[in-house]
Amino acid sequence: MSETIWAFPDTKGSPEIKRSLLQRLVSRIDSFRIEARLKRRKNQTAVIKPLGSGIRPLHKNDIPLIFLTRNSVSFLPSFLAHYRKIGVTRFLCIDDRSSDATRDILLEQPDVDLFESPARYGEADRGKFWRHELLKLYGIDRWYLNVDCDEYFIYEGYEDKNLPELIAELEVKGIRHCPAPMIDFYPSGPLSSAIFDGSSDIMPWTIADMFDAAGYHISVSNRFMSLTGGPRGRILDEHVELMKYPLLYVETPMAFASSIHKPLPFYRNFSPICGALLHFKFFSDALIFAQAAVADGQYYGGAHIYKNVVDVLGSNENASLTGPDSLVFQSSRQFAELGFFRRP
Repeated sequence: MSETIWAFPDTKGSPEIKRSLLQRLVSRIDSFRIEARLKRRKNQTAVIKPLGSGIRPLHKNDIPLIFLTRNSVSFLPSFLAHYRKIGVTRFLCIDDRSSDATRDILLEQPDVDLFESPARYGEADRGKFWRHELLKLYGIDRWYLNVDCDEYFIYEGYEDKNLPELIAELEVKGIRHCPAPMIDFYPSGPLSSAIFDGSSDIMPWTIADMFDAAGYHISVSNRFMSLTGGPRGRILDEHVELMKYPLLYVETPMAFASSIHKPLPFYRNFSPICGALLHFKFFSDALIFAQAAVADGQYYGGAHIYKNVVDVLGSNENASLTGPDSLVFQSSRQFAELGFFRRP
């Protein structure tokens, strides 16, 4: 990883990444090398089985969204409503053995193709094998959204501008991978007071309505842009990767085989930041969720991130994540003015 190139957000907007001819060449070679290595691996797949209506081909104008889920009842109403509103027409979901009503709800949705797998999330290389299988089933050379159930993709003007319009703007600029910082949201008061139970499609940012407006840094490698900071770094001392590429034109079924944080081909991962993922982990049930994640044992590094949450929240039932840079979320225009993203 190179030295940090800029503090984030930047009120001038996401800068162009100036990369030398040698750097661009190294990214291309790295892409070809890693994809070839991944293709040679044995057992680089995981069986997935359709539920309900089964596999239905995508139409040319469909905007498909891939997501993985487990016990996501509280998020599903708002998650589906948000993405339908901005233009998603098909949801491709793998359920990781939910024990609540998640499956029942998803099976009732006419625009959802639901799958299960005999493998667990960790056994499927944290879901990468599942995504790989979905791309093989539904096809490449098209745009996909790829998010988690607690992530809500926004961009400047998303309130009125739909995804096909955004995609058209990206294509004009030659952007195929749309980087988006994952911004953690939290309530203005104690976490214990922030109840989000999925009883309606109210958006989660009406309850966990605050975010850190400063304190992030971006650095660049040959494969991707890296973002760290936010409340998890400030309070939980976690320097987790916050940059993702949720909207991308998929050119290879191996697109997610390296990482959702550095999709293939790598040389497309250096575009200006044109969107953000509003991320929701901190409600009244954050401690219970983290304890369950630790017990489940399916997450990266032995779920050390969730262990930190348990340590911090378990010792303070009135914990709050607010800080000197906390702001209440208002709109995509606010995010653009703060420098979290810009128009393509």
